[in-house]
Amino acid sequence: MRQKVKSLSLASLMVLSVMSSLLIASVPVSANTVVITEAVQIVDGGTASDEQAAVVADSEGNVHVVWTRNKLHLYYSMLSPRGETLIDATQITNAGLHKVWHPDIAVDDLDRIHVVWADRAGQHAIMYTAISPWAAPMDGMASADGTITAIDDTIIERRSQNRDWPALDIDSQNNVHIVWQDNFDELNRYFNQPQIYYSMIQPDFGGRAVVTLFDDTLLTPIIGHKGHPRGG
Repeated sequence: MRQKVKSLSLASLMVLSVMSSLLIASVPVSANTVVITEAVQIVDGGTASDEQAAVVADSEGNVHVVWTRNKLHLYYSMLSPRGETLIDATQITNAGLHKVWHPDIAVDDLDRIHVVWADRAGQHAIMYTAISPWAAPMDGMASADGTITAIDDTIIERRSQNRDWPALDIDSQNNVHIVWQDNFDELNRYFNQPQIYYSMIQPDFGGRAVVTLFDDTLLTPIIGHKGHPRGG
């Protein structure tokens, strides 16, 4: 008797499973169920060259974008989930001469924005900054670097030879992990082939600075060309 009940139960489960699959398969999929909004123009730079954008969304669905302008400065903008501009294009790199390349962006548990980029002016540097966009009025107008910056432009690494293509991620403790491609080879062991380096920092928002937990560390100590750690 128990075996018969067990067989009937298994048969019922199989039928329900098949019916569920059929119901799911019968739901029509259209572009309206995939595309949330139409394409949104982030900025009209006019004659300026705006490129190399990086994008991230926070816990509320707001969209945060950074990009280079004429490769001289880094700009930031914030949009609502509906594509409305909350903070218009705002320069977030300090005044001075820069050659800004390949920014990357991440958001932490408190929706603070973390950005890294390469500054290829003079000795190439890997740079970091943190943004608290909630300090701005979010009225659709541009803000100011001093208003939304939580941690000012900070050098993660700068020394002889080339470095570029930084990428970052945030862990559960809101520590920042940064990797980049680097040609530094003090002892000429790797025949000028680029390697991947890593650093870990702890943002100190009270002190508006960073604490270095792991300084620049070589991750790929073998001969051979290493690709961009950010994958593009």
